[in-house]
Amino acid sequence: MTNQTRLRAAVRTLLFPLMLLPALALATPAAPAAPDPNPTVNKVAKSYGTDPVGTVAALELIYANPTHPERAAAGRALLNTLLIKKQAAEAKALAADLLAAPPTDALGEAKLLQLDLERRYAAGDWEGLEAIEPRATAASQDTTVPVEARADLLHHLMTVYSRVPRLEDASRTLETIITLLGDTPSQRLLTALRAKGAIHAMQSQFPPAIEALLAALRVGEALGEPVDTGVLRNLTGIFIYLGEHARAIEYAERAEKEQRGQSPTPEERMGVLSVLATAYIGAGNVEQGRRWSQEALAFGRANQLPTGGALNNYGHLLRDEGQFAEALEVFQELARQVDPRDPPEVRAVVEKNLGETLAQLARHAEAAPHLQRARELYETADVRPKRLELYPVLIDNLEVLGRYAEALVAMREFKALSDEVTSTESQTRIGELENTLDLERKNQALAVAETANEIQRAENTALQAQRARADAINLALVASLVAAAAVLVLLWRTHRLRTRSHHELAARSAEIERQRNDLAELNTTISQQSREDELTGLGNRRCLIEAIATPGHFDGQHLLVMLDLDHFKTINDNHGHDAGDRALQQFADTLRAVARQGDLMVRWGGEEFVWVCRGASADQGPALCERLLRQLREQPFVEGTSRRITASLGYVPLPTWDDAAPDWDTALRIADYAVYCTKASGRDGWTGLVGEGSTPDLAGTSPAELEERGVLRRLASGRVMDAPGSG
Repeated sequence: MTNQTRLRAAVRTLLFPLMLLPALALATPAAPAAPDPNPTVNKVAKSYGTDPVGTVAALELIYANPTHPERAAAGRALLNTLLIKKQAAEAKALAADLLAAPPTDALGEAKLLQLDLERRYAAGDWEGLEAIEPRATAASQDTTVPVEARADLLHHLMTVYSRVPRLEDASRTLETIITLLGDTPSQRLLTALRAKGAIHAMQSQFPPAIEALLAALRVGEALGEPVDTGVLRNLTGIFIYLGEHARAIEYAERAEKEQRGQSPTPEERMGVLSVLATAYIGAGNVEQGRRWSQEALAFGRANQLPTGGALNNYGHLLRDEGQFAEALEVFQELARQVDPRDPPEVRAVVEKNLGETLAQLARHAEAAPHLQRARELYETADVRPKRLELYPVLIDNLEVLGRYAEALVAMREFKALSDEVTSTESQTRIGELENTLDLERKNQALAVAETANEIQRAENTALQAQRARADAINLALVASLVAAAAVLVLLWRTHRLRTRSHHELAARSAEIERQRNDLAELNTTISQQSREDELTGLGNRRCLIEAIATPGHFDGQHLLVMLDLDHFKTINDNHGHDAGDRALQQFADTLRAVARQGDLMVRWGGEEFVWVCRGASADQGPALCERLLRQLREQPFVEGTSRRITASLGYVPLPTWDDAAPDWDTALRIADYAVYCTKASGRDGWTGLVGEGSTPDLAGTSPAELEERGVLRRLASGRVMDAPGSG
C-alpha cells in the first residue's frame, strides 16, 4: 500500500455520505397542492414561523379530537415540528401512534412514512424498520400518489438504507427513483443522481459513481443551476481515492472557485477547503496542503464548526513529514470530537489514525486495540476499500508484537477481500471514463478544427464558382466588343481580387491544418501518457488491460509474474516519501534491466507490479524470478548501508490449464495468491502455481481452495539467501 492511499478512508467518510442527507424539513410545514383536503391544518401550520407556540397548541387541539376530519394531518404537522426541534423521544412516540392508526388517504400515508423515515435517519433508530419497509414500498407504487411524493418517500428510505448500512438496497431504491422521475431534468433527479454517485462510491463501484456525478452536473446545467460544488467535492474524493491527484486538485480548485461566486453555507465552504487540502496532501504538495489545512481549521474554528476533516488532513500532513508526536496530538483532538452515535466508518477512520500513528512511534502495544477497533467498525460499515487499507497496518503491527497466528488470519482475510473487489472490467471502465475526461476538451477542439476545414472547403468551392462566373462574363463582354478599355480594367481588378483572396484563403487553410495537426499530436501524447505510469515510466494498469483486450496480442504461451515490494511502508516511514518514490523507480529500473525483449512490465498499483514474460513457460519461472531477486540484492537502496529493496513474487502460466484459453482475471488472482504465499513464508522470494488436469469450475472458488482440491500445484517456493538489513 503506497503512502498516498493513507488519506482515502477519511476522504470517503467525510465526502460521500454528505450526498445522502435528506432535505431538511421546512420551518413551516408545506401545504399540499389544490384541492386542499386539510385546509384548517394547513392554515394553522403556516403561522409556525411567526408563532410556533400558538401553532403547536392549535395543532394539538385538533389532534386531540378523535372525530376531527383533519386529525391525521394535524398529527403529521406536529411530528414535523418535533423533528424541527429535534425532540427525538417525543417524535418516536407520536410516530408510533400515527402509524398504528388506519391510513386515511394514500398521499397522507406517503407523507407519514416519509416523516417516520426522516425521524429514523436523524435518530439512528432502526427498531421496527422491517414493518415500515413494505408499507413504504406499497405507497411508492400507488399511482394515485403524485410522482414527486413517491420519489421523496423513496429518497428517505434510501437514506435510511445508506446508514443501516444496506448499500445494495440503497442502490436499488435509487434506480427505482430515477426510473420513476424519467429523463426530464428536475431538482429531484439531480438529488437522486448525486446520491447514486455517493452510494456507488461507498461500494467501490467507481465507474458508475463517476457516471452518476457527471450526469448530475449535466442536469444542474440544464436546470440553469449554479455549479453544484457538492458534486465537485465527491468527484474530488473519488479521484483522491484512485490516486489521480492532479484530477482531484482540478475538481477541488474548481469547487473552491465556484464557491467564491456563490453564497455557500459555512458547512459547505468548510467541506471544500478540507477536500482541497486533502487533494494537495495526497499529491505530495506539502506547502499547499499545509496552507489549505490551516485555512480550513481557522475557518471552522471561527464559525464554530466541526473541524474533523481539517484535523484529519493536518494530522496526515504532520505524519508525512515525520512529526509523529505532533500528529498524534492532532488525531487525539479529532477523537475528542467523535460522537459514539457517529457512523461506524467515521469512528473507524479515527481509530485507524490513532493506531497507525502510535505504531509509527513504536508504541505497538498501545496501537493494537485502536487498530482492532477500526477493523471491527470497518466490518460493521462494510465499506470494503477502507478495510483493505487497514489490513497492511494491522498485519505489520501484529508481526512486530509477535502475534503471528493473528497476523496470518488477518492476511488471509486481506487476500480474500482483495480478490473480491478486484475486477478487470471495473478498471477498464474507470480507464475509459478517465480518458473521456482527459480528452474531452481536445476532441472538442479537433471538432472545431474539422468544422473550420469544412467551412474553408466550402469557401474554396464558392471561389471557384465565382471564378467561372467571372470568366463567362469576361468572354461575353469581349464578344460584344463593348467598352473594350473598361473590360480590360474589370478583368485586371477581378484577377487581382481573385489572386489576393486565393492567397488569404490558402494561408487560413494552412494555419487551420497546422493547428489541427498540433491538436492531433497533443491528443496522441495524452493517449500515450494515459497508458504510462508517471513515476516509473513503466506501463500502468490500463496499459495491460488494453493489451489483454486487443485480439491476438497475447496468443500462445506466456508467464504472468506478480511482484510486490516488501515492507514498502517502512521505507516511507523511516526515510520519507521521496525515498519511497526512489525505491519504486529503482525497482522499475531493475525490472527493465532483467526483462527480455518483448516482455510487458506494468505498475499494477501502489508497490505492486506485473511482468508478462512472452513465450515463457512455467519451467522458466524460477530462473526469471531469481534473476530479478539477485539483481535487487546487489543494489543497496540507501548509500553507505546494507539496506536493500526486496520483493515477493508469484507466477502462473498462461493458459493456466492446457485445455483452456487464457483467463486473465483468474490468472491475476492466482498470481496474487502466489505473492501472498511468498510473504507468508518469509518474503524476499517466489512461489509458482501451475494448473493440474482439466479446467475446473472456477465460479466462486478462491485460489487457496483450488490448491486444496489439487487442481493447482505449487512449485517449490524459492528464497534468495538473506543479506544483512534485508528487512
